[in-house]
Amino acid sequence: MLRTSLAKKIIREVKNFIEEDLIIVDTSGIIVASTDPDRLSNFHEGAYLAAAEKQMRVISKQDETTLSGVKAGITLPLFHQQKVVGVIGITGTPEKVLPYGELIKKMTELLIQESHYQDQFEWEARSMETFVFDWLLEDGPSTSIKKRAEVLGINMEVNRKVILIEFQTSEAFMKTKRWHFSEMDVDLKKEDIFVQWGQNRLILLLASHNTLNREPLLKMLKNIQSQLQSYIAAPIFMGIGKACNYSSLKDSYLEAERALNACSMDVPIIFEEDLRLEMILQAIPFEVKKEFAQRLLSPIISEKDLLETIQVYFTFHLSLKKTAKAMHIHINTLHYRLRKVEMLTGLELKKPHDLTTLYLACMLLDDSTKKH
Repeated sequence: MLRTSLAKKIIREVKNFIEEDLIIVDTSGIIVASTDPDRLSNFHEGAYLAAAEKQMRVISKQDETTLSGVKAGITLPLFHQQKVVGVIGITGTPEKVLPYGELIKKMTELLIQESHYQDQFEWEARSMETFVFDWLLEDGPSTSIKKRAEVLGINMEVNRKVILIEFQTSEAFMKTKRWHFSEMDVDLKKEDIFVQWGQNRLILLLASHNTLNREPLLKMLKNIQSQLQSYIAAPIFMGIGKACNYSSLKDSYLEAERALNACSMDVPIIFEEDLRLEMILQAIPFEVKKEFAQRLLSPIISEKDLLETIQVYFTFHLSLKKTAKAMHIHINTLHYRLRKVEMLTGLELKKPHDLTTLYLACMLLDDSTKKH
């Protein structure tokens, strides 16, 4: 059965190559797409006969008086997987349209085949996405999950690690694109699983044979990052969990999410095993982060120069020289600003406890600003 939406698309594609009117008719003889809107939904007896006979039928001027709903031209049955799925009609004198009729037929059948493969890919992708979603977010792999894995040809006995990939772009763009690695130059194996994960994320379940050595893995991830960025011209963040067996893969997913949340423009790829302070910070509720940051920094939040100064100071690891250079200020100005920060906050930057407290406040302020 040829879908009406596809028939209309085919008409739009094919009409650019010829000047004559075109129609596409379903196997029951009803016109479902046409360059002439007045002919839509009309019965076309010539096309009906062409579909039944499975061969081209020439429509003469005389046929216009004996066959229902026809105009002079040719009707050609469209085949897909050796079955007639519709008929394309080209209006005009048969002598004129016959020479390129077969070409138009082949072009149309190629469009039908392409649409079929795209539909098949979409169905397979959605099936895989649903499977991975259920596998990772349920409490544990059930019997039904294992049976679905068999149907999908997935080896559940292979250890895998979860890699979450996030596009730093609008949701609207991601809605128009479904990704698959067959389009990319990436050395993935049969056991590796890659699916779209929501509107701005992808998820890669990387089999253990691809995760043995960290450096080759990091090189591969940077390659993926580079190729994806070239497609959408937007930053790509990646969080990587540790390798787990099929029954505990959810743990790797949670680790990957934790690592992804710690990513930034400066560090866009993070292995969960490298997280230290971030593990504690992510466990703090947002309201607590906000209250802590406000309590410590409220005296200087309105003083943009002071807040920026202390943030740059931490960025350059407490180097006075590098901080002054980065901010294009004199070293004496920097000293003055740091003393004013101490005075307003009541913290002494030479004391480890106070310095750590101020550093955490800046981190939590930045985190609450980015995430909410």
